[in-house]
Amino acid sequence: MKDNKGFSLVELIIVIAIMAVLVGILAPQYVKYVEKSRRAKDDEYAERLLELANVVAVDQDYYAKISVNDYIMFDNSGITTNNSAIRDEILPEYISGWENIRTVSDAYDGKSYTVQFVCNANDDKMAIKVGWN
Repeated sequence: MKDNKGFSLVELIIVIAIMAVLVGILAPQYVKYVEKSRRAKDDEYAERLLELANVVAVDQDYYAKISVNDYIMFDNSGITTNNSAIRDEILPEYISGWENIRTVSDAYDGKSYTVQFVCNANDDKMAIKVGWN
């Protein structure tokens, strides 16, 4: 057995044990990173919906197509709205692939981000109400 060039069983077990310790230490950090990335993605889409609402509020053509209590909702079932003009004209123009966008973060599971057009009590002009609920 002078030319035996393999690893012993003890050496293999030691390497496997070291790898198990490393995975045990690094896995929770990886899970946190993935969840943070998912939450950032959800926040980005929520911010884009707010930007869309601001565009609607200042663009006269879009503004004429909305009314008080119209909304855009973003949750784990996708983006929905009660206004067909928003759904058929405004969303496709502003957010490509909006039909396939859904929340993916555990932090927002069961919650929805709503952009609602409401009447401002001070001057009866339209305002935007937003938030996760």
